Parts: sequence; C-alpha cells; structure tokens
Amino acid sequence: MIPANYTLARGMARKVLKQYKIVEVPTDLQRICEAKGLEYVELDDPEELDGMLLELEDGTRVAMVNKAKSFVRGRFTLAHELGHIFLNHDKRDFYDAEVAREYGEDFPENAKPPKEQEADAFASELLIPMEQLKRFQGDLKSPDKLAGIFQVSRPAMAIAVANFFGSARNFN
Repeated sequence: MIPANYTLARGMARKVLKQYKIVEVPTDLQRICEAKGLEYVELDDPEELDGMLLELEDGTRVAMVNKAKSFVRGRFTLAHELGHIFLNHDKRDFYDAEVAREYGEDFPENAKPPKEQEADAFASELLIPMEQLKRFQGDLKSPDKLAGIFQVSRPAMAIAVANFFGSARNFN
C-alpha cells in the first residue's frame, strides 16, 4: 500500500485557497463548493450525518453540512470530502467511518487508509491554513479562541498549533 502523501494534500489545499481567492478565516466552504458546481445545503436534522457529498440520480452534486450536529465537525467532514475531489481520489479503500466515529479522537490516524489520511490533511490545511495561523501567533496559547475564529474543533486546532510549533523554524 502506498503511504499517504501529506505534502501533496496540504499543497493542494493551499492551491485551492489561492485559486478561489480565500484569504480570510473561517474558510468559506460554500464558495468552494459552488465554484466546483456543487449545490451547498445546510440541514438541520439530528438524525442525519455530520456532512457529506452526494450525487443525485439527475447528476446534481450536493455538499451538505448538518447544523443540528456539531457544526465544526460538519465543516471538517465537508472539507475532507472536498479533499477527495481535489486530490482525484476516484476509488476509495474500504473504510468504515462509523467505526472511526465511535472511537472519536482516539481512532489512530495510521489505521485509516492512505487516501483518508490525505483527505484529513487536506481538510486540516483548508480549514486552518498555516499562513492564516501565522497571523494569530499572539493567540496560540488560546486554542479555544482560535477554534472559534477558524470554526474548527478544539482538538483540530490543538493539532494545528502543535504542527505550527513543529514547523515554526520554517517561518523565521
């Protein structure tokens, strides 16, 4: 099995942000969806999934975020699915997202197929661009505040901040 290419995934997210001229946070997923010809829909149904992309029988492609669930979870799910589109993941490995969801944050990233890992890396960079995070250096010790600004979960922000410090030497 070919390992995940995180550099490619993050680079593609930066390319998408540049292509659609998204320079502010939170990342405007609706703009990206509509530019890709996806109908953007916000559900308000606690019984439905967090978010997803689907293709209807008439060929209409729909991007959905469920406001009744965790909004930030839905944003990540949608960004992840956009990652599959932009990374040209045409055939997915079998992966039971429901099992992963039961594990929650404890689900080991390396247990996911490489294409899922790449889509996660794409989503992380799309929602928390390192270039944008640099603008908020004074708030790096306030992950809750940053999570609110970027509209992501606290764990996602904590990972981004850790990655920021790990790559901070590249910014000096």
